[in-house]
Amino acid sequence: MFYKLIIYKIFISAAFASSVFFNIDMSNIDFPNNDFDNVVINGSWNDWSGWGITLSDDDGDNIYEGSINLAEGSYQYVIAMTGESDDWSGWGEIINAPIGSSCDYNPDDQWPNYGFDLNGDNLTQNYCVGSCNQLCGDSNDSNIDNSNYIMVWNDEFDQEFIDINKWNFETGNGNWGWGNGEHQYYRPQNAFIEEGILVIEARNENYGGFQYTSTRMQTRNKGDWLYGRIKARIKVPEAGGTWPAFWMMPTNSVYGGWPNSGEIDIMEHYGCDPGDVHATVHNNVFNWNGGAPPTSYSLYTTATSDFHVYEVEWTENELKFFVDDIFIGSYSNANTGWAQWPYNQEFYIILNLAIGSHFMPCQTEDNAFPQRYEIDYVRVYQLSECSLGDISNDGLIDVIDIVQLVDKIVNESDYDSCSDINNDGQLNVIDIVSLVSLIINP
Repeated sequence: MFYKLIIYKIFISAAFASSVFFNIDMSNIDFPNNDFDNVVINGSWNDWSGWGITLSDDDGDNIYEGSINLAEGSYQYVIAMTGESDDWSGWGEIINAPIGSSCDYNPDDQWPNYGFDLNGDNLTQNYCVGSCNQLCGDSNDSNIDNSNYIMVWNDEFDQEFIDINKWNFETGNGNWGWGNGEHQYYRPQNAFIEEGILVIEARNENYGGFQYTSTRMQTRNKGDWLYGRIKARIKVPEAGGTWPAFWMMPTNSVYGGWPNSGEIDIMEHYGCDPGDVHATVHNNVFNWNGGAPPTSYSLYTTATSDFHVYEVEWTENELKFFVDDIFIGSYSNANTGWAQWPYNQEFYIILNLAIGSHFMPCQTEDNAFPQRYEIDYVRVYQLSECSLGDISNDGLIDVIDIVQLVDKIVNESDYDSCSDINNDGQLNVIDIVSLVSLIINP
């Protein structure tokens, strides 16, 4: 009788179990790698104990696969990378669903997890990691659509001195180390232009009562933006204790002080973990000051040895973050009000190199100074009603547009952003070549 009960229990359990198959496209991020060489799914089915399901890519197509059998019910999960760097804990690098998006299982709570409901049938979860798309090439999430964007503001740093018509300098150590316990004194003297590159140099020197000097510069009331694409080409320092950032803050803080009116971090890098760059949003709901921890999207790059382009595409519905045009994550407007989406007001751009903070997980490497934060350019694009390449505005892109573009260049007409085919702030022969390419390869 005892054995019959066991068999009956197994039969009943099998009858109410379903298989969940995971197919996770990892082609848009630099994982797995030497530090985190395992891709896993961690979920609520084992109380988030970690290392729930190991995924594998047996055919080398960058789609990692695995499965699990579960009883009927509702489940949430995240995608994680684990390896030697986190002692194989199962929680080395975590990638959530885009906050407030269609694949955020419960957009009203503080955890942007993927999820599903099981009702007795087998289920497949197909996602491009960090997005709601089934594959990483399914939409503009993985490739930016440039067709209707025009450049409206830029600094190429190709002049001798920093343009004070575009940039303001902030000085001192702020209120309690700019709210983070930072160790540097900001001053203009640490920023300069060298061979077409803006250099912010942090130095180990006593000044103003602090051990380090550096620069923090911003565009408030000189370059303030509501929506668009904001990008910069950057190389960051690698010494422990350095904290370079390319970010945005609200011009008028219409919903009150931080974090209520929001913050957009397009790129941050901690020297304690060279190459790991982050993009993060802060607001009343997601912040480090009593709110839910903000979701930070990360990507390992050669950030300390090479220049990379860091970008946010900001619309009324979403903030999408990119590194070298590779989509790394997004934050969505859940239409629940300003607390979750204060990003309907103007923001300005900030470039700074901080040293130390109460967030810094390592000691500052004093013997490695000076340290250089290098910026090749900063550019802002916004949507335009003109169609790029249709210079004659007749709804077609053809030889007539080439003739009109040549005429504009030869006669040195006033700059026209709709004619700036390659979006570099100039009208020249490169635009003609780009226009011909548009016609040949529509």
